[in-house]
Amino acid sequence: MRRLPLRFSVPALGAFAAVGLVAALVTGLAPAAHTKSAAVKAAKTTVITVTAGKPSELAFKLSKTSMVAAGTITFNVTNMGVAFHNFRVCTKPVASADAATNACSGKTTKILKHGDKTTLTVTISKSGKYEFLCTVSGHAQAGMKGLIGIGVAVAASEQKTAATAGAPSASNGGSSSGGGTTTPATTTKSSSGGTSGIDPSGCPPGVTIKSSGAADADGDELGTEPDDNDGCV
Repeated sequence: MRRLPLRFSVPALGAFAAVGLVAALVTGLAPAAHTKSAAVKAAKTTVITVTAGKPSELAFKLSKTSMVAAGTITFNVTNMGVAFHNFRVCTKPVASADAATNACSGKTTKILKHGDKTTLTVTISKSGKYEFLCTVSGHAQAGMKGLIGIGVAVAASEQKTAATAGAPSASNGGSSSGGGTTTPATTTKSSSGGTSGIDPSGCPPGVTIKSSGAADADGDELGTEPDDNDGCV
């Protein structure tokens, strides 16, 4: 039997080649597109370490407070103080550092005892300066608050202003480059029994000392230095 040769038209061969080329391109691009999407998603999550109760009882130390990328932020919070503390990030940005308040609506951790740890995840899409604070009575007023800049810079002077905004007396505070520290408002006892200036105890009016003593891990508990009465609650 005579075999007829297979015949393919040029247009048909061209069509097969085009289909194969498109399939190859799709296969090659799919992994790259997936990788790029995953990278973009990961880049939107920022992790910030928060220490409450250090460097002083009524203070926070954050690993980053300036130029934080908008998106999802996870705060890893640890209470290294003696008193109970928590950590709240306010919902709305403030117009300026001196507009920081001692209370706000926002997302908050549970109350933490000494050594307790927890995480707080928030999503902030709008650039601005957002306040963070401890909601335990009297703590924010005493200076346990500050600012985190989403897409904007927050200077050390602004952290100082925010920490003292609404405080009953003068205070000191500051921020290190790339991070932030808030410190409590303080008063000074005069020889007449009144108060003015800076008090080594670090406790503002109306904030009391634990009846068990100022167990804040300073040298006064070890007997190596005088009692500084700085276990404010």
